Amino acid sequence: MKGGHLSRLFYYCSPMNYTFSKAERICSKYEIDELFDRGKTFRSRVFLLKLVVQEHAEWPHQKYLVVVPKRRIRKAVHRNRIKRRMREVIRLNKKLLQNYSNKRLLIAVIYQCNSEVCYNSLEKNYSLLIEEMTTFINKT
Repeated sequence: MKGGHLSRLFYYCSPMNYTFSKAERICSKYEIDELFDRGKTFRSRVFLLKLVVQEHAEWPHQKYLVVVPKRRIRKAVHRNRIKRRMREVIRLNKKLLQNYSNKRLLIAVIYQCNSEVCYNSLEKNYSLLIEEMTTFINKT
């Protein structure tokens, strides 16, 4: 059998939901300043999320900034591992926010723990914060 089970899995999954391209990352200083100046804050034990909802619906509809402060995690190896895990959690759970095609969401995901946390804990905390964010977006 050519490709095995893995090829069947990716055949049925929409490639749009499971990518995290350069266009979906916040690189602009203007957008970063806007996030930290007027962003709405959501907290959990592991993450701090900042959200800015823009009314124009330019593509991409969601843009992310992933931050692991050097003050909390001193070694670059550990910071990079945490950032990889955070990007993976974002990539796989992006579909939870795809209902808002008429708005553009700028989201900063900031790591808050002083030590490394397992992937399952990251995913659980992120999904709880996303639920909180969706209720806030629906109110506005």
